[in-house]
Formats: sequence, structure tokens, C-alpha cells
Amino acid sequence: MTILRKGGRHAREQRFQLLVELVMGLITLLAFVPILVMLVTSFKTNVEIYHDFFALPKRPHLENYGDAFRLLFRNMLNTIGVVGLAVVLTLVLAAVSGFVFARLDFPGKRLLYLLLLALMMIPGNLYFAPNYVLIQKYGLFNTWWALIFPWISGGQILGIVLCRNSIEQLPADLFEAARLEGCGELGELLYIAVPLAKPILSTVAVMQMVGYYNDFIWPMMVIESNTRQVITVAVRVFTNAQGTVNIGSMFAGYVIATLPILVLFLFTSRLYMEGMTAGAVKG
Repeated sequence: MTILRKGGRHAREQRFQLLVELVMGLITLLAFVPILVMLVTSFKTNVEIYHDFFALPKRPHLENYGDAFRLLFRNMLNTIGVVGLAVVLTLVLAAVSGFVFARLDFPGKRLLYLLLLALMMIPGNLYFAPNYVLIQKYGLFNTWWALIFPWISGGQILGIVLCRNSIEQLPADLFEAARLEGCGELGELLYIAVPLAKPILSTVAVMQMVGYYNDFIWPMMVIESNTRQVITVAVRVFTNAQGTVNIGSMFAGYVIATLPILVLFLFTSRLYMEGMTAGAVKG
């Protein structure tokens, strides 16, 4: 009887596991439906779209991508440059500040760190008005610094917390041995803290890169010229300009804007997971 009872329980567990896998597969499929529709539509003409929106194109119209790439190429370069610089500056500030909070002692250290944690509780939308006033006051409106400064000021907060926790978990003997060898605080940061904190720095880089790239409201507020605009807003302007003239090119622009983030995920997902799990198991 005991063997039969265990066999029945095992069969029920297998059926439940199969049900869970089917449900998760269906949810994943539904999540990819908009992406597939966007990709298919980007190869169609207006006639095909209006005739049957969900039908496959009779032949791929690659000229849609030519039109979209020609209009968005400048904006894509803008985005890569601005986001890249903002991510580098964020990592530098987060690494230095995280090291300071983890290894150095100074008056008000705990209070200042608690204030940083409190800033994470404030919704980012509440910063729009004061940031906009500051950008106008210092003459940064319609410049790329109007994007970079607010991005790094907000993005480094999470980076400081993660870097501080990661560096704090490093063995103190490493830093003591470095001091005995004549290494200063800057050397400890460059040769010990940063190399051993690479997983968490990679995680911060990926998270902030995705956040900066996907930002839409702030660039639309502070960048007026389309030649300086980032691609998330430029795609919207492209959509308004095209209207119903060439919907296929409009969707091609969406695909082009999505590709960098997709490529980033494919090449950095391992680093992201390593950073998220770093320090989860101690031993």
C-alpha cells in the first residue's frame, strides 16, 4: 500500500508539473505575440496591412527598413553615444562611492547612506519638475548634458547600494595585505575592489543601460531638436510624420529601435545573472 501511495503521489506531481509547464509556455507565447506582429507588419505594404492585418506578406518589402534606417540612423548614433557615456560615468561614481561607504569611515556615514536608501523610495516621476527647472537655469536645455546629468544622478543610487554591499563582503585580509605592500586607498579601489566587483558592476551597467535607452518622457521634455533626439522619441516623431502613408516603415522603425536592447540581452544575460546571484551563497 505504501508503494502504491508513493506511486500515485509521484504521478500527481508529474501531472501538476506538466500543467505548470503548459501554462508557462502559453504565457511566454502570448508575450511574444506583439513582437511577432510587429516583425511581420514591418515587411508589408499599406495595401496588405489594410486588406488583412494579421496575414503574412506576399513578399518581404525590405525597402521599409531602408526608409526607417535612413530616418533613424542619426538618432541611433545619438542614443548609443549618450547612453554609453552616461553608463560609464554611472559606473565610475557608483564604484568610487560604494568603495567609500564599504571601506572608509567618516562622520555621518550611516546617516548619509540611509538618505541614499530613502531616495530609492521616491518615484522617479517626481524629479521631472525640479530637474527641468535646473536644466533651464544652467542653460542645458536641448543639449545631451540635459540627458546625461539627470540619468547618472538617479542611476548611481542603486549602483552605490549594490557596489557597497558587494565590496563590503570582500575579505578584509585582502585590503590589509595591500596596505602592508604600500598600496593606498586608490590602489585598493583599482586593483582589489573593482576587479572583484566586476559581476555587480556588469549588472549595474546592464540595468542602467536598459533604463537609459528606454527613457521616453525625459528626452521628450528637454530635447527640442530632432537631430539631437534619442531613438525612443525619434520613433514617435517618425510615426507622426508618416501617419498612414507608410505603416510598414513605421513598424520597421520599431524593430530597429528594439534590436540594440535585444542584442544587449543576448550578450550580457550571463553577466547580469552572475551579478544578481553574487554573494547569494556564502561559504
